[in-house]
Amino acid sequence: MDRYMIVIPAKNRAFNMKCDDGDSMKLETLQKLVGGPIKPVPALLSAEWAREKDVDGILLLVNEEGLMKERPLTNQRASEMTAAELVGPAVVAAKRGDELIGFAKPVVETICAEWL
Repeated sequence: MDRYMIVIPAKNRAFNMKCDDGDSMKLETLQKLVGGPIKPVPALLSAEWAREKDVDGILLLVNEEGLMKERPLTNQRASEMTAAELVGPAVVAAKRGDELIGFAKPVVETICAEWL
């Protein structure tokens, strides 16, 4: 099954991106998407949004140095999905144990329709 993560740029429209490493994305890909080292931030979405039994939660992956760099662009859409003010791009992924995985296509479409 193909899996996807949701990319939420700070300015532009969110989009789905097919995972490039099986069920997940390579670390290098995630770092390019957020512009540096990644930091997971818990989402307000419950694990049930993933529609899979073995998913522990949903996370937003952001640039861990984003606030220290004082990036001027608050990511309002991503911030609404968590309890923090986020800056720069974010990637939405599911957490399964210690692993970050993508979602099935119908799941990303539902999340985007409801949240973005």
